[in-house]
Amino acid sequence: MSVSRLMIIGGPGSGKTWLAKRMSSQLDLPVYSVDDAVWDCDGNLRPETTIDALVRAQISKERWIIEGGNTRTYEERALRSHLIIRLNPPVLRRFIRVLRRDGPKFSLLFWTFRYDKVFGDKDQAILRSAKDIANCVELRSSNDSKALLNKLAAEQSTLG
Repeated sequence: MSVSRLMIIGGPGSGKTWLAKRMSSQLDLPVYSVDDAVWDCDGNLRPETTIDALVRAQISKERWIIEGGNTRTYEERALRSHLIIRLNPPVLRRFIRVLRRDGPKFSLLFWTFRYDKVFGDKDQAILRSAKDIANCVELRSSNDSKALLNKLAAEQSTLG
């Protein structure tokens, strides 16, 4: 599996950033977090048009790992991706990760519980719609993520 454009989606605390960083070093690909488009350097929410333009600028590049939400650009990312990963560990595990990472921020913890209800169907739909143009996988545990990293490492070593 030759991978130079990779899309990682999933709820808060699912491990998107963790996996993106490991895949970046393994595949020598730059990582772009959608959160960087969503929030400006002062922590203010950017307008949707600005967010979408910033994400589209990343999509247009030849090599990337883009991790994060913004369902408005899902289809565009999927059409250019070689591999699409949906991280979907149990919600309680995500909640604990977010609590450890960000502390007791009620709005983020609440959003962690709401993610699947709001975006779960959209996440599943993008995997179904892109299965003919990209490798699509859903990972539910850290072991699943590690297995994927090991598989990619093995494939890289046979290519290199």
